[in-house]
Amino acid sequence: MRVREIAREAWRDVCAGAAWAVTSAVVVAVLLGSLLGFRAASAAGEVRAASAFLTSGAATTVQRAEGRIDGRGCDALADSEGVLASGALRRVDRGVVPAVLPGSTIPTYEVTSGMVGALGGAVAAGGAGLVLAPAVHDALGLDPGDELVTFAGRRLPVAGVYDYPDDGRDPDLEYAALAPAADDGTAFDACWVTVWPQRDDTVPMLRRTVLPSSGAEEEERPTVGLLNSRLGETFVWSAGLPDWVPASAAIGGGAAIGWAAVARRRLALASDRHVGVRRSEQMLGIVLQHLVWGVAGAAVAMATAVVAVRGLPPDDALPIVAASGVVAGLGLVGVLVGGGVGAASVRERALHRYFRSR
Repeated sequence: MRVREIAREAWRDVCAGAAWAVTSAVVVAVLLGSLLGFRAASAAGEVRAASAFLTSGAATTVQRAEGRIDGRGCDALADSEGVLASGALRRVDRGVVPAVLPGSTIPTYEVTSGMVGALGGAVAAGGAGLVLAPAVHDALGLDPGDELVTFAGRRLPVAGVYDYPDDGRDPDLEYAALAPAADDGTAFDACWVTVWPQRDDTVPMLRRTVLPSSGAEEEERPTVGLLNSRLGETFVWSAGLPDWVPASAAIGGGAAIGWAAVARRRLALASDRHVGVRRSEQMLGIVLQHLVWGVAGAAVAMATAVVAVRGLPPDDALPIVAASGVVAGLGLVGVLVGGGVGAASVRERALHRYFRSR
């Protein structure tokens, strides 16, 4: 029998229900869907927890040393491995007094170019000027591109608004305005650095931005700490299950389903062998049938992984879905192997025994 005829016969068995395709596909979908859903949901939960840790400021370390921070050196930390952003700031003596609120002074900080990135600021493309805290933005109703008119009559362009939620972080910048600092070598008061994944040498790296002491008695001692310590000092990744556990379960479960789908048809298969169907032709037909319903079941199971990663950025979601696809593929291989082994185990001479035990 030619391969084309074997394929046509296999397809007829699938359509007629002789291959138990629908039932087998549902069982595969449930098995693999449970594995993929649990694995993808666990991975997505870890990613969401890590994202919350990062956005809360728990991955941002602040080195404070009033009048002793090298701004250029602080900005240069952004070129180090794992450093997402770094920048320095210093508070100016006189803040901005808006004309619409003459009795209120907005604390103002001069910052290096990297500071807005460390704060998660949104700056208009090509814009230059003040970057406002959300509270200032709400109070004055100014958007990027607008101008802040001061009580003295100055017009200061607004370049953007930085993100600074009230979630336990240092409250100094909850109501403030950031102004670009002139690159004149003047020292700053603090250096911020956001590192992800976290590094053990973050603190020593920050200490290199502290300029030598002047020796003055009133000079404060440098300090270092987290921007927000509410979630702890380090992010602890969950151990989870080793990769071989879901992979082994998918292969083993798929093989069991593939074998069972053949075992329940062994009387019909032995009858076909009795009328002259060769073992190799029968095995090929079984594998083709299993391939049809196995792919359908695996595709349905993949939907659970897609649902589990819903809402994640593509860069985070795609690796999880790809890993789930590997597990689904292993399950499909198990189905085909189980079907092939099951077909090979059918014996023509056991036809009468199969008939009696049907």
